[in-house]
Amino acid sequence: MIRYILLAASSIALVRAISWQDCSTTRSTDAVTFTKLEASPTKITFPGDLHLNLSLTFKRPLDHAYLDIDIYRMIFGFPLKVPCLNGTIVGSCRNIDACRIFRSILNDPNHQDDYGHQAESIMLHALGHYMQCPLQAETVLVENAVAHLDPIPAIVGFLADGNYMITARAKQKVDGPYDIGCIKLNVTIGLGPVDAGAIVG
Repeated sequence: MIRYILLAASSIALVRAISWQDCSTTRSTDAVTFTKLEASPTKITFPGDLHLNLSLTFKRPLDHAYLDIDIYRMIFGFPLKVPCLNGTIVGSCRNIDACRIFRSILNDPNHQDDYGHQAESIMLHALGHYMQCPLQAETVLVENAVAHLDPIPAIVGFLADGNYMITARAKQKVDGPYDIGCIKLNVTIGLGPVDAGAIVG
């Protein structure tokens, strides 16, 4: 889930405010509990550095993890859904295979500096091992980790200044139920210069 958050951030040029909440309706039985997610500075520029503090607990091992992401832009108080960008995991995408992403990151030597590898480096420092499936029962505590953010890619230029609501729900099976966890982010963004050569993957 952290890898997705970092990747989605590549579509944002300036974050002016961010808040979060655990949106699960079954917290007592969920596999993951969130206790903290902080990002600074309050104004984040692309390119630039994002400082992260995170605390979550995997209460039991997980063989598989799939994500359903919903992104809405608020327009005059009404939510407008951002569609899933074909061939990527940017936008309101379904059944994102987190385990496949973890394997791809570890097995691809050509992208050591992309957001996925940055996330894995953060997890390695926090846990002492790489994030991969099966996921272990353990607490993830990230303190003042730094992610280096690139200019926004032109391919996600359909986003615009405004307020966004991002919800990520996790499950062990493609057809559900949502038994891993849920997190909701509220973000105010503004777009900066676009990098026509950047790609999303």
